[in-house]
Amino acid sequence: MREHEVPTHVQAEDKALLWFTFPQVVAVVAVCAVSYGVYRYFPFGPSGLKLAVAVLLGAAGVALTVVKVGGRGLPLVAADLLKFRLRARGYAGSPAGLAVNEPPPQPEAKPDPLRLLANTAASRLEKFRERRRKRRSRRTFRPHRWLGRRRKSGNGANQTQAETGGGKRRGRFLAAAGLLALAVVAMPGSALADDPDDNPYGDAWRLDEIYFEPPDPAPGRRVYVERLAVSGDTAAVTLRAAHDLDLKGRVFGGRTGRTLKMGFNTGLAAGQSKSYNLTLDGPSPSFTFSWQDALGFSGAASLKSQQIPYPLPTAEGELCDLAVTSLEWMPGRISGVIASECIAETRHEEDLPVYGGHFSQSVPAMLDATVTAVAGTVSVTWGGHSTTATFVPDGETSFTLPVANARAVNELEIAADLTATLNVPRPPMLQTTHHPARTDVHTRRVTCACGESSTVKTVRVYVHHPEHVRAVEVQRSDVTRTRTASIPLAPAPISGVSRAVGLGADAPYQALYVPPPQPEPPRAEQTPVGGSNWWSRLWPGN
Repeated sequence: MREHEVPTHVQAEDKALLWFTFPQVVAVVAVCAVSYGVYRYFPFGPSGLKLAVAVLLGAAGVALTVVKVGGRGLPLVAADLLKFRLRARGYAGSPAGLAVNEPPPQPEAKPDPLRLLANTAASRLEKFRERRRKRRSRRTFRPHRWLGRRRKSGNGANQTQAETGGGKRRGRFLAAAGLLALAVVAMPGSALADDPDDNPYGDAWRLDEIYFEPPDPAPGRRVYVERLAVSGDTAAVTLRAAHDLDLKGRVFGGRTGRTLKMGFNTGLAAGQSKSYNLTLDGPSPSFTFSWQDALGFSGAASLKSQQIPYPLPTAEGELCDLAVTSLEWMPGRISGVIASECIAETRHEEDLPVYGGHFSQSVPAMLDATVTAVAGTVSVTWGGHSTTATFVPDGETSFTLPVANARAVNELEIAADLTATLNVPRPPMLQTTHHPARTDVHTRRVTCACGESSTVKTVRVYVHHPEHVRAVEVQRSDVTRTRTASIPLAPAPISGVSRAVGLGADAPYQALYVPPPQPEPPRAEQTPVGGSNWWSRLWPGN
């Protein structure tokens, strides 16, 4: 359920009855009383005519009181139209066309709209009477004369004279009543329908028919944001007041960012600061802080979604998964913490040789590798400021970025450049050796016994070896490899649209300077005649 509050210090009149303000209620009651008086005490005519005149007069009065055109009442619009119709027009040409050799005429006094209105009404009334006299001078159409019945001349003359006298009285009464009603209703509007240059506040104070002059505001901010820290789904906001004020905070979020989630009311003294833990919800949360100071003025400040770094950026990389766990802005610096979780094992693709020596061959292979170390740096950029921090694997990396102490809203860019050292064990390989064709000669002494005698002979044996290749399995040691990766951190996209991390910084704190009140003009002091001796100074002999 939304909460709508209209504080009493806002320049708006209260609604006394339904949607009518108190002046409008009084005006409507007065118009109804006048209408009833016309219906009750109208000097002539049947009751139907009296009722019609009273209804028309009441409807016109209510319309002039209630109906507005462009936020302005009908009396104001009528007064401006009268001024436009009756006053002189302005010259729209170039200044060179106004150059004359004779001295300029003296400016005339500003015409009075009421006097011009009265003169115009009187001239039109005189013309209306002249037309009525001309019509009455003509021969009146009387059908009873055609039928043979004639009235006596004496009675007819008296009746015509009575009708003429009654018509004159009726016309005078209607003209006077209309002029009086128009003057009474249009008088407040004409009094306020001055030139915009005469009103230092412009038309902003005429929209709701508020007829008073507001006090001069004391320029300057009342509330400053001195700290904005986001951690998880909570934002810590520190506010500092530049003057004594009553503060109201509202937190909006949800799917559309317009749902009221929480609120608080508190009081702050001049120079005092307080921290508030506010809930963050939805893709675009925002905060609104409204205040009313001790001087009677009010205002509001807000932190929009592009000024709040939420959701905090995360990234899933090949070597490490990164997530910003906290981000804080304070005057002059931005700090944050990045948590990392790195891999311990991975698969390394390598062109692995399987044969070596006389015959060699390599094949692409995916080998299991062990991550021995991860190192790198984290770079942070905001506006024209940048810094770097040493990356801490499987831990928290803290960074601090010095920034200018000024009001600004920029995108925060965070990226990690990492290098991982891999230990890759390799399987054994076959070492091949080429053997060409050869013939080996072996000599042997052989004793041959034939009967009782024996003979020793030398025998040669020829062994032929054809050409061939021999392979021997050789164990290989582990190798060390490196892998690099650049991981930018960004918030999760919404509906497939990527976003940037926005972060706003507020202006430095300044105490509110309230100018001293203007001294009242001195009262004029008059010297009584009886206590002075001016007469004796003028006439020493008396």
